[in-house]
Amino acid sequence: MKIDQKIITKFDELIEAGKRVLNSRRSRSGPGYTVIGDDAVNPELSNQWGISCLNILGRVLGKDSDHYKRFHGLFSQFDDYTPVLTAQGILNGAKSDYEDGFLFETRTLIQAEVFDDFLEEAKHLLDNSYHAPAAVIAGSVLEDGLRKLSIRKGITLSAKPKLDTMNAELAKSGAYNMLTQKKITALADLRNKAAHGKWTEFTAADVEQMIVQIRAFMEDHFT
Repeated sequence: MKIDQKIITKFDELIEAGKRVLNSRRSRSGPGYTVIGDDAVNPELSNQWGISCLNILGRVLGKDSDHYKRFHGLFSQFDDYTPVLTAQGILNGAKSDYEDGFLFETRTLIQAEVFDDFLEEAKHLLDNSYHAPAAVIAGSVLEDGLRKLSIRKGITLSAKPKLDTMNAELAKSGAYNMLTQKKITALADLRNKAAHGKWTEFTAADVEQMIVQIRAFMEDHFT
């Protein structure tokens, strides 16, 4: 499962959990007495839910985000129904903003972190004399980066877009210049050679430079 989908799935799970907290609503009044004020909710459920929500909001959006600050400001009141209802709305809004791409900086930073993890894996393989698999992994990072960059630029993609096609469309859109397009073409060629077993046509040094260039490209466009 891709990281975007994992995050959205977690939001969905917490939204459903929030509904269960709201469904635990009960009046504070009893036989012979009336309590004027807000209804109560199950405090164990509400506090467990609130901590989980703050965790994802803090990790995905950051503790300086409006969503996190507003939710955190309500947390101490989670014995009451109305603050939980308001917090559920904040959580729904955070999920919607993430899905719609309004949290662009957050999404970009997450993608950059994932790309870096895979490039580190490629570097590890290269350091252990597995330069062909390293080239395949690094090339996959480049392809995924081009796909995400194309989506960001509003370029229409086929179900399985080819790297060369994305490269040409991105250069045409002004995402980068012709020199970068040529470099990406060369990197894609190296990846294809590795994937098709043409291992005598490139060296470990070529793969080392490939990883350096792909990392630089990702840093330019995803940090």
